[in-house]
Amino acid sequence: MRKLQLSIFFAVVVSGLTSCMNESADPTSKYYDANDVEIQAYKDQNGGTVTTTGLYYKITTPNTAGKQATVGEELEFRYKATNLKGQFVDSSAATAPVYYPLGIQSVFPGLEQGLSLLREGETATLLIPSYLAYNDQAKTNLPAYSVVRFDVTLNRSRSEEQQIDEYIANNKLTVTEKTASGLRFIRTVTNANGTTPGIGQTLTIKYLGKQLRNASAFDSTGTGTFDALLGQSKYVKGFEEGLSKMKIGEKATIIFPSTLGYGTSGVIQSNRYVITPYAPLRFDLELVSAK
Repeated sequence: MRKLQLSIFFAVVVSGLTSCMNESADPTSKYYDANDVEIQAYKDQNGGTVTTTGLYYKITTPNTAGKQATVGEELEFRYKATNLKGQFVDSSAATAPVYYPLGIQSVFPGLEQGLSLLREGETATLLIPSYLAYNDQAKTNLPAYSVVRFDVTLNRSRSEEQQIDEYIANNKLTVTEKTASGLRFIRTVTNANGTTPGIGQTLTIKYLGKQLRNASAFDSTGTGTFDALLGQSKYVKGFEEGLSKMKIGEKATIIFPSTLGYGTSGVIQSNRYVITPYAPLRFDLELVSAK
C-alpha cells in the first residue's frame, strides 16, 4: 500500500480537521501497517473501495445525477467522526454545515480526497488511516496513530459565480453594473456633481474588505483613510476596477471573483490563510478625495 509523506497543512477553514503529519514520519512504521490491516478487514466485511493512498470509502447514499465535487468550488458538507468502535470523536455543528474550498489543502489529506469523490446529495463512509489524518495526535476517544471513521454528506459544490449571485440575492443588494470581467458594482451613495478621477491620480479612500463567507474583515482603513494610486496595477484588479467607476464623494460595494483578486494562491500570514484561494471578495469603498 503506497502511503504519503505530507507536511503540515495550513489550518484555516475547518478547525479540528487539520493534519498533524510530520515530514520525518516513517511511513513504514508498525502503526501505519496496522491501520492498513484494520481498513482491509473492514472492507472485506462491508465492501467498499480502498484507494492507492490507503483511504477507504463507500457511498452509502448515492446520487449519480448530482454534480461532482469540483476543485476550486466551495463545498457545503456535514460530517461525524468516530473511532472504529463507533465512539464519538468530532462532528460539524448540529445547526450549521461546514464550508470549504476544495483543493486548498487546509484539512488533512484523507478528508480532502474523500470529499473529492462525492457528488451533491451523496453520503459516504470514509475510513482514514492515521497517516492521512490525525497521525500522532490523540483526540477524544481516538488514540494517536488510529484509523478514524468519517460519515460525510456533501450538500453542495458551488462555483464562485453561484456564491456571488446567491450572496447578492441573500443580502438584497441591487447591482448597478456587472462588468465583462465579472465584477459586480453596487453604487450605494451617488454624487452626480462629483468628478471621476483619472489614471495616475492619488485617491484618498476608506475601505473594508472581507470574504463572502466571513463576518469579519481581513483588512480595512478603520477610522482612518488610505491613499491609493489609481491605474498603476499596485492593487488587485477588482479593487482598481471598482475604484475607477467612482466619483469623488461616492460610496460603493464591489464584489468580484478570485480571478480579479488573489486567485489560486490566496494570502498567507503566520502560516494561516488570511484570504483563502478561490475566494470571491467584497469591498465597501468610499472615495473621499483625489489629487
